[in-house]
Formats: sequence, structure tokens, C-alpha cells
Amino acid sequence: MKALHRQQSCELHVHVGGCLYAEDLLELGRDIYTEVDWSLFVNSYEGAFGVRPDPERLFREGLRSARGREVFRQHYVYRQEDGGDFGRFQAKFDLLICLYRYWAQHLHREEEVLWRIVERHRQEGLTYVEYRAMFGLDNPESFLRFHRTNARVFQQACTADFTARYLISIPRGAALAGYELVQRLFAENPELIPAVVGLDFCFFEEGYPPEKLRPFFARLQADNHRRPGQALEVAYHVGEVFFDKSLESAVRWCHQAALLGARRLGHAIALGLDPEVAIGRRPGGHEAEPVSERLAQISYDLEHRRELEAVGVAVDNKALRREQAELQGRCAEEQVCRPYTPQRLEEVRRRQDLVLAELARLGVCIESCPTSNLRIGGVPSPVQHPLWRFLRSEVGLAIGADDPGVFDQSLAAELDWVAAHVGLGKRALAARLGDPRRFRFGQARPS
Repeated sequence: MKALHRQQSCELHVHVGGCLYAEDLLELGRDIYTEVDWSLFVNSYEGAFGVRPDPERLFREGLRSARGREVFRQHYVYRQEDGGDFGRFQAKFDLLICLYRYWAQHLHREEEVLWRIVERHRQEGLTYVEYRAMFGLDNPESFLRFHRTNARVFQQACTADFTARYLISIPRGAALAGYELVQRLFAENPELIPAVVGLDFCFFEEGYPPEKLRPFFARLQADNHRRPGQALEVAYHVGEVFFDKSLESAVRWCHQAALLGARRLGHAIALGLDPEVAIGRRPGGHEAEPVSERLAQISYDLEHRRELEAVGVAVDNKALRREQAELQGRCAEEQVCRPYTPQRLEEVRRRQDLVLAELARLGVCIESCPTSNLRIGGVPSPVQHPLWRFLRSEVGLAIGADDPGVFDQSLAAELDWVAAHVGLGKRALAARLGDPRRFRFGQARPS
């Protein structure tokens, strides 16, 4: 058995749509690409890249020649040169969204798309997968139908040697409304409860502080206690793309998400990317943040003063109180600029170490997706990848592919990449990671 077999056969971080590869899209669009409404893709791609694509031409030429297939891939696969921008990633992702919508809304054959994904994973040797997907709340009936279909297919896909589970992604800005619909799904389809084991928060994180989800987490905790048989756990994308705030605030968001009750953090590169590298990614990177974030950071530092000082982070109580009083009279969206110094960068490193140790203590796992972090997260190079710092800590880790089709990188390839770059050797890496199934959701439910 291969040294990394356990890790390469268990996928805990994968988005359903992102499992479709370029060749899948060409095949799914072969006979219908002239009938699809491509406006979402065309508009978002033009907004992100400054070029207005012609999807019908992309499909026509992609189906005709090797050169055409390569041009098609360039419009779909998110590459390193596309440059650390979630908006650009989403623009390419919108290509598959347009195609999937046609299969679901006009052909009513979305299950065929899901089965294609499952079969690919079986062929790759996966034996346990937690899929996740998002659907808007504008039409509750469509939301329920979408997730009901997904959960049913993944439940039916389970065999003696393959287990699929489902996480429902709900919007950060309407968490309680999304959660209510999930509870309605359970009430109307109790047979699907075993298949749905968690909730996921993904998409754009900037502008959505974890602290605003406190009412949601309180409600979830109470419901889980009352109904343990359908308890749900939370996976939370955080510290992935955070150019709207200081490094201190990005580290804080990761800590707060875990303290609120998230059991797995998606990406969390804010905890592993060296601060000097992080600020060098953009001119003036992370020097400015809204008054609201600076005030939240001051409150956090005052609350966690003892822990911070224990790791060598200076917390000047009087100075922070004065700054707090001054900022409270200003507009919440006004920008506060605080340039970085070598001392401040060193203190950010200590904050990172503190939160990594806290995650280990809380039993919270980081879902690290190497290729995704390099391309979306704007990690400049493999040698600067936050994963290396995670591996040196005691935090629980699971390697994921995130969107293997969009990145053209399977889970097995992700782990091979890590093994080739980390310098541990495959057996040592396997020993450090352990069996990722120990982080799977649903274990707390009564059997």
C-alpha cells in the first residue's frame, strides 16, 4: 500500500461544481452550447480580465481541434498567472455554472452531472468524500430542490467501498435564513439526514467578519444539543483572501471562527504565510483597514492580553483604550492606515503561532488546499506556502483539492506535490498528517 494511501483516498474539501474538468464541460456542452445563456460568464470574465469571451466559439473550436481545446482550457483552468484574485477565479468558475444551470433548468438532468463527478472520484481511488455546494436563497424552493438532489445522489452513491457525504454551503450574509431552509429540508426529507453532515461558509470572505455569525452559531449549538441525531458541524473558509484588512485582523478572524464553533477552517493561509511575504504581495498591502476592523482588533487584543503577552506580543492597555475612544467617534468604513515595522511583523508571527496552538488545543483542523492557495490566495511561490508552517506546528491538517477541475489537479496530485516539496518523505508526511477521516463530520451523531 502506498505511504499516502489514507490521505489520497479521503477528500474533505471539495466543491461539487469545481470537480468538473475542462473535458467534462466540452462533453456536457457538445450538443447544447448554442442554447446556453452564457451572460453570467461573459460579463464576469470581461469584468475580471478586461476581455469579452465568445463561449460558443470556445466550444465550437474546443470540440474541433487540440489547439481549440487548449484555448478553451485557458478560459476555464485557473492558473498561477491569473494572479491571486478571487474575482478572476469566480469568473472562470461561472463558465461551469452557466452550463450546469442549463442541464438542471432546461434538460432536468443534473443528476447525470453529479454521477459523472462521483464516478471520476471512484476511478481516482477515493473512498470517502465530503462534497459541498452553494445555491442562492432568492428562491427557497429552488434552494431546496438543488440541495435535495445533491444529497440524494451522494446518498445513493455510497457502497461498501465508497462513502459520500454532503455539506450545504450557506451565505455568510444570511446565515440564519440559510440555516432555516436546511432545517426545512430535514423536516421534509428526513431520509436525507444521514447524508447531510455539515454546513459550509465559502465564497467571498472579505466584508463578512466571523463575529457577525455569533447568533447563527448560538442557534446551531442549541439545535445540535436538542436534536443530536441531525447535528451539523461547520466548515468555514477564512484567512484565504484578506486584502481588505490588516494581518492582525486576518489572524483574528481565523481564531474567532474556531472559537465560535467551526470545526474545520478552509485554507487559513493568514496563519501560515510569513507576514513579510504577505505585505509584499501588493503595494501597501494590509496597511489599511476599516475603523470597524481596527476597533474589533483592539477589543480582541484587550480580551486576549494575557495570552498575547505570554508569546511576546506587547499590549499597551492605556494606548489601546485611548485609540478605541478616538475611533468610536468615526465612520465605521473610514480607513485606518498603520504601516508595518520589523517589530510589528515579528509580533504577527507570534500571533500566528498562538492561534495555531489554540486550534490544536481546540481540535480544529485546517483544510489546506495547496494549488488553490498558490493561485487564489496569492502565495508567491511554493517555498513560501503556508502549509510548511502548518506542518511544523501541531495543528490538525487535511489536504484538499478544493476545485480539482478548475485547477486541473486531483487530490492524489496535490499530495504528491506536497511530498515533493516539503522535504519530509512520503512516510514521514503520512505520519504527520495521520488519517484525515478522524476529522470527518457526523461522528458526534448517535449511531
